[in-house]
Amino acid sequence: MLKVSQKTEYAMRAMIELALRRAKVGDDLIPARSIAASQHIPLRFLEQQLGALHKAGLVESFRGAGGGCRLSKDPGQIFMADIVDAIEGPMYPMFCLQEEDHTCFQDSMCGLQELWGDVFVAIRQVFERTSLAELARRHQKITALPMFAASELIRPRG
Repeated sequence: MLKVSQKTEYAMRAMIELALRRAKVGDDLIPARSIAASQHIPLRFLEQQLGALHKAGLVESFRGAGGGCRLSKDPGQIFMADIVDAIEGPMYPMFCLQEEDHTCFQDSMCGLQELWGDVFVAIRQVFERTSLAELARRHQKITALPMFAASELIRPRG
């Protein structure tokens, strides 16, 4: 089924960490090494994601001694769609939904294309309405619970 890339997961986890630390220490710079250790993300991989987030204007980063990174704006103004777009670019569940891709022999004449369009819209709406602040609150709530209780909260509904 549809899967989010590890790059996007790591970027989201790094952003949650930055949001949580912002609540504790304000606008102090957080070293990438510290984020990597806290979130169990390989440092070199994290640095690539932070670079993309910086390029998208979501993170400020400073090199050198005493360097690090921080959110460029309030976590309530950053949405998961911003992070996904920064890491993945435009994301479609099927290649046939990309406007420039016309390789399918049933281009624009297929009931499946409409289904995949609905899937795309549903996923995109969740990303667009979920702020980093909300995700950080969810993370704090779940991590404050005993492990068995937290696992019940994050199971897919069905």
